Amino acid sequence: MKLFRWMAVLLVSLSFAVSAASADDNRSTILLTLTQSDYGGGRIYLPVRFGNFMGTMRLDTGASTTRITLADWNKDLPSLDQSVSTGASGKTTRCDDVEAKNVELKAAQGTNIARAKYLVTRCAASDGDDLLGLDFFKGARLNLDFERHELVFFGDAPANGRSKPFRLLGPDQRLVGIEVRSGNTTAVGLFDAGAEISAVDRQFVEKHKNQFTLVKRKGKASEVGGKKFSPQIYKIKEFELARGLILRDVYVIVYDFGVLREALGRETPFILGYNLLSQFNWELDFRSPNAPTWDAKPK
Repeated sequence: MKLFRWMAVLLVSLSFAVSAASADDNRSTILLTLTQSDYGGGRIYLPVRFGNFMGTMRLDTGASTTRITLADWNKDLPSLDQSVSTGASGKTTRCDDVEAKNVELKAAQGTNIARAKYLVTRCAASDGDDLLGLDFFKGARLNLDFERHELVFFGDAPANGRSKPFRLLGPDQRLVGIEVRSGNTTAVGLFDAGAEISAVDRQFVEKHKNQFTLVKRKGKASEVGGKKFSPQIYKIKEFELARGLILRDVYVIVYDFGVLREALGRETPFILGYNLLSQFNWELDFRSPNAPTWDAKPK
């Protein structure tokens, strides 16, 4: 069960490329492969091309940058620098920052979503998937449609007008979160499509025990580098994303966020993972770097 990846933010300046001749051509549809796991969890995979290599990557909006494992297809990508990624247990991994060319999401309809040059993190070893991070979507407006298993890009088409602001998170504010409510308590949750199960900082649970029901004292989980740990499993009795977007009895894993608490801020005790996010279809707008927005509708 992959939980959370906070990756060192890279200073990148990228242009988002979707060429089109008309409003209809602006719509590009990427088909998603969704896998299921315990407690309503799951993973999201997309078809991605790196130069001449075609494969799949896991969508991970909880990682500020894209992460790949050293392999024959990427071993010759030039290394420009190094960065550090940190997992849920606080374990850090030093990786190379490499430049990839002609990185594309393969569209089933419309134009491929492409970057001519793209800075990614390449790690020598990993027990997990290659991860497509949040920075790939800089400059884009898209729908994450769990019902139709699609990621739909809309180019310059206007948003629906009902969007709400994301909270910028992380040391360089390259991750995004949502203001949420549990019981009568307001907090922030990291928007993390790469986490199979939503998570809560143990400190928050200890302060608000009446909002949670214990399900299992010792679960099984692993972080991005494959390191295993044993969080508790709870249900949140009631959880509100926004007015009218209320869920009850949401499964969460509970552990001490530790270094992640420092990275995300103490006002962010929640990680909103697949089991919660997949209850809605999402409109995500990253065209304004300093003011990204979101909207959601129940499936």
